[in-house]
Amino acid sequence: MAAITKIRNNNLIFKRNINLTWRLYAKPKKAVENKYSRTVLLPQTKFPSRLNGEKRIDMDNYLIEKCGFNDLYNWQRDNLSGPDFILHDGPPYANGAVHMGHAVNKILKDITTRSRVLKGQRVHYVPGWDCHGLPIELKALSDWENQKDSLTPLQIRQQARKFAEEAVKNQRESFMSWGIMADWKNNCYFTNKISYMTNQLRQFMNMYEKNLIFRAFKPVYWSPSSRTALAESELEYNHQHKSKCATVRFLVTTLSDKLKLLENHSVYALTWTTTPWTLVANQALAYAEDISYCIAEDSQSNCYIVAEDLLNTVVEKIGPLRPILTVLGSDLAGLKYSHPITGKTMPFYPASHVTSKIGTGLVHTAPAHGPDDFIVSVINNIPVLSLVNEDGRYTEEAGPFAGLDVLKEGGDAILKSISKDVMHTEDLIHSYPYDWRTKKPIITRASYQWFINTESIKHKAIEAIESVKMYPKVRESIYLNNLKKQILQRPFWCISRQRAWGTPIPVFYNKDTGEVIINKDIIERLCNLFEREGPDCWWTLPVNKLIGHKLLDKLNIDADKLQRGNDIMDIWLDSGLSWSTVLPEREQADLYAEGMDQFNGWFQSSLLTSIAVRGISPFKSIFVHGFTVDESGNKMSKSLDNVISPEEITRGGKNLKTKPAYGVDTLRWWVASHGIQHTQIPVINTLLQNSIESVNKIRLNFKFLLGVLHPYDIPNDIKPNYLILDKYMLHRLYHYHHEIQNYYDSYEYHNVCKAVLNFVANDISAIYCHLTKDRLYCEEATSPLRIAATNIIGEILSILTRSVAPIIPHLAEEVWLYHPDNLASVPLYRSRHTLPNDWNMPEVEKIINSALSVKSILNKETNINTLELEATVKAETEILSTLAPLQPENTSTSSELCNILQVNRVTLIEDSECTTPKVDLKPIEQALCKRCRKFSESTPGEPCIRCIQIINLYSTL
Repeated sequence: MAAITKIRNNNLIFKRNINLTWRLYAKPKKAVENKYSRTVLLPQTKFPSRLNGEKRIDMDNYLIEKCGFNDLYNWQRDNLSGPDFILHDGPPYANGAVHMGHAVNKILKDITTRSRVLKGQRVHYVPGWDCHGLPIELKALSDWENQKDSLTPLQIRQQARKFAEEAVKNQRESFMSWGIMADWKNNCYFTNKISYMTNQLRQFMNMYEKNLIFRAFKPVYWSPSSRTALAESELEYNHQHKSKCATVRFLVTTLSDKLKLLENHSVYALTWTTTPWTLVANQALAYAEDISYCIAEDSQSNCYIVAEDLLNTVVEKIGPLRPILTVLGSDLAGLKYSHPITGKTMPFYPASHVTSKIGTGLVHTAPAHGPDDFIVSVINNIPVLSLVNEDGRYTEEAGPFAGLDVLKEGGDAILKSISKDVMHTEDLIHSYPYDWRTKKPIITRASYQWFINTESIKHKAIEAIESVKMYPKVRESIYLNNLKKQILQRPFWCISRQRAWGTPIPVFYNKDTGEVIINKDIIERLCNLFEREGPDCWWTLPVNKLIGHKLLDKLNIDADKLQRGNDIMDIWLDSGLSWSTVLPEREQADLYAEGMDQFNGWFQSSLLTSIAVRGISPFKSIFVHGFTVDESGNKMSKSLDNVISPEEITRGGKNLKTKPAYGVDTLRWWVASHGIQHTQIPVINTLLQNSIESVNKIRLNFKFLLGVLHPYDIPNDIKPNYLILDKYMLHRLYHYHHEIQNYYDSYEYHNVCKAVLNFVANDISAIYCHLTKDRLYCEEATSPLRIAATNIIGEILSILTRSVAPIIPHLAEEVWLYHPDNLASVPLYRSRHTLPNDWNMPEVEKIINSALSVKSILNKETNINTLELEATVKAETEILSTLAPLQPENTSTSSELCNILQVNRVTLIEDSECTTPKVDLKPIEQALCKRCRKFSESTPGEPCIRCIQIINLYSTL
C-alpha cells in the first residue's frame, strides 16, 4: 500500500468517463444544519460543470495554444524510447474543406498514436496530403470554365498549385484544432513538393529498369468528360444507368465443313451488345468451343447461329425460330462474316470469356473497347482499330459517323445505318462506371498508355500479406480475402494520365520511330533541374535544356528529333509511393489506418509499389474504418443537402443559439464510439446527443473527483488507514487499466467508450464514491481514513484521466489545469505507464463481491433510506467467513459491512440452511445524527459520538 501514500502528488492525470451525478456532491437537502456546515468537507473546485457556446470554443483554443498540444509530438520523440510505433498516414486530397470522413480518419489515427504515447512508446507519424490530380485540377479551374481549353499546362499548374496550397492550409488548421498530434510545422509530406517528386522519378526509373513499367496500346477506362485515362479506383458505379442494347445479325460468308449443308440458305450470326456505338470498330465474333450452338430457321428460311441454351431468350426478342441443326462451338472454326457497316470480311475466333448465360453466345468483339476483346486480338494478331478520340467522339476514320459523341448520338446513328440487320433493341437498367469527379459515364478506349505489370508482382503481394493483421478482428478474414481477391483480379495498372497537374512521366520519344528514350542519367539530370528550377521546367524548357548537351552527346541523340512526353503519373502512384519518402529505410509501418474504400485504392497502390521496389509489404497491420452516411444510409454530398460539417459540431454555426458549439471532445467521442464497428457510420443527431451527454457525464464526475481533492493543510507524516473497500478499488483500477489498454492495443475504441461509462457508473460512482461519501465529507481533514480515501480518489482521477485522454484529450488537459497538484512544468503524458502488481488482489474482490451480493438482496427488500434500518443477515458458515474481514464481530454499528450495506447496524447469524443469504430489516430506535446522517445520535438531539469529537476539534480553531 506504500505505492499510494503520496497519490495526490502524482505528476500525471488522464481522463475518464464517470457517471457520478451531482447528488453525490451537492449539499443534501436538510442534511447539514447551518451550525455544522463549516465542519463538513464538501467538494471544492473551480472546474466548470459545463462549457457552452463561445466559452467552449475559447477553452478548446486555449488548450491547443497554451497547453502543449502542438509540442506533444516532438516532446514524445525526444523523451520516449523506441522501437517506434509507425503509423503511416494515407494522404487526403487537398481539394476542399474538411468533412466528416476526414474527422473519422484523422481522429481514429490520433487516438491510436496518443494511446501508444500514454503507454510509453515513441510514435512515428508524418501527416501528408495528396496534392496532384484531376480532383484538384477541376476545382482549381472551375472559375475558368470558358477558357480552360485554351490554358497552357503552366497556367493550369499555377492555378492548381494555388488551390492545393490553400486547401492544405485550411485542412491543416482543422486537423490541429481537433488536437491531432503531429509536427504540423516541420514534418509533413506533400506529393507536389520537389523532394517528393524527385524521389518519385527515381522510383519510376527503378521499376522501369526491372521491366515492371512498360508502354503499350491497350484499352483503358477513359473519361471523355475529363479527357484522361482513369484507374478502377477512380470510378464509381451508377446502378441506374440506362443503355440501349441491340440484337444484331452478321451475314456469314464462309461456312465450316459442319455447316456446308446450309449453303443454299442465308446464314447469320446473332450477337447482342450493350454498346452499339462500338459496332463500327467490330473486328471479330467470338465463340466458346465447348458450348452447344443451334442453327435455327425463321419463316423466311434465314438461318441464325445462337447458343442452344439461349434460343428461347432470343425467340422472345426476334420471333419464332425452328432449330434444324446443333453443333459444338469448335465446329464454328473457320467461319467468316461480312461486317454490316464496312462490308469487309471478318473472322470468328474462340475466346474463354464467352458464355451461354446472357446474350446469344456469340460476342461482338471490338478490341479497342474491351479488355477481353483486346486479349482476342493479341492471341490472334489482329491490329487494333481505334476510331474514338479523347473527347469520346468518332475520328475521321469512322467515315460518316465522324464527330458524333459515342455516348449520345453515336449509338443511335450506328443502329440506324444497319437497321435492316438490327433484329431487336431494348433499354437496360444496369450498373455502369462513371468518372468519380465529373459524375459522367466513361468508355473503354484503346490508347497508348504507361502500365505497371501487376502480373509479375501480384503473387508476391499475396504472399506478403499472408502475415498482415487486419482490424477490427471480427472482420479480419473478410478484409484479408477481399484484398487478396482484388489484387488477383487486378489488370495491368495504367499509371499515365493525360493532364497537366501532376508529376510528369519522365520520358522522351523519337519523333520518327516512336522509340522511348529514358535512362538513369536523364532522370538524375531532371531531378537536379527540378531542385534548381522547380518541376514546371518539364513544361517550360526545350528538350535540349532538359537533357543537356553533355548527355545528348554522350547518348548520341539529336534533340531536334525528340519530343517530351505529355503524360503525368496516376495520383495513386503518387500516394502509393509515399512509403518510400516517409518510412525509414527498409522499415514497415506498424499500421495503415484508412476507410474500407482503400482496399481498392491506397492499400493496393502502396502494397504493389513496395513489392515492386523492395519486395516487402509496406505495412504490418491494416485498421479499417467505415464511411459516414446520413440517417437514411445515403453517402453525404452537397447535392443531397445532407452534409454535416465537423466544424459545425466543434465550433457551432454562425448563430450559436440555433447551432451551438459542442466542442472537439464531442466530435472525438462520437468518432471513437461509432467509427469502428460499423461499415457505415451514421451522422445523426441522436448519436451526437449521446456523445454530448457522455462527455458531460465525464466532465461532472471529474468535477466531483477534483473537488474531493481540494487541498487542506495536512501533515505529510499521517499514515493512511486503508480499508478493504480501498483495496478493492485498487484491484478494480488495476484490471480496468489492463482492460482499457487491451482495447486500445486492438483498436477497439468503441469498447473503450463502453468500458469507461460502465466502470464509472458502477465501480466508481455506485460503489466507491457513494460508499466513501461519509469519510470524504464528515471525517476530519487529517483523519487517516479520509486521507486513505482521497489517496484512492487521486488514483481514480489519474487512471481515469489517462484512460480517456487518447479519445478526449481536451478534457484531460482541462482537468489537469484544475488539479490541486498541477505543476506547469510537468506534462500530462509523463506519468507512470504501468500499475503495481500488488494492486491485483482477487481475495479482496471476493470479499467485496460477497458483501455486494448481500446488498443487492437488501435493496430488493426496501426502497426507503436504509441507514435508518438495522439488518440481520443469516447465512451459512462459508458465506459468513467471507464477510468476516468486513465485520469480525457478530453485531456492529461501525463495521465496513455496515458501510457497504448502508445500514445502521448489522447482525450476522450462522444458519446452515441459508445457502443464499437471508436479510431481515427493521427500523432503528434512535434518530440519525444531524451532521452525518449515518450514525445514530449519541443522545436525542445531539450528533453521533464521532461527529461530536470532530465538532469539538473545529470549536478549538
